[in-house]
Amino acid sequence: MVSEFGKVMREIRASTGDSLRDLAVKLEVSAAFLSAMEVGKKKIPLEYVDKICDIYNLDYATKLKLEDAANVTNHKVVLDLSGLDKEQTEASLAFARKIKTADPELVKKLLDALAEIDE
Repeated sequence: MVSEFGKVMREIRASTGDSLRDLAVKLEVSAAFLSAMEVGKKKIPLEYVDKICDIYNLDYATKLKLEDAANVTNHKVVLDLSGLDKEQTEASLAFARKIKTADPELVKKLLDALAEIDE
């Protein structure tokens, strides 16, 4: 079964005409390792996301899609708090602590509010 990361990677490779083996060579990893990442058997090192973005010169939206897919596949989000002020840091940490028990309606409101920032 292909992971979310694998789905996005297959789209990227299809758009460039690269095979899994081609990308593995560019990343300097084995095709077996790359395949294992794409099916979710291996964790995706986030530095690989950056390397893939550089290799394919991906736009910002595609980079975010790939990062999100890697995070979903890894079942983990790494949050860089550097450069955030005290309130931003506190809000980020509070959200991370409480998201599992948050009311679905509150989560929807938060997503809507965050979507407005991108508009």
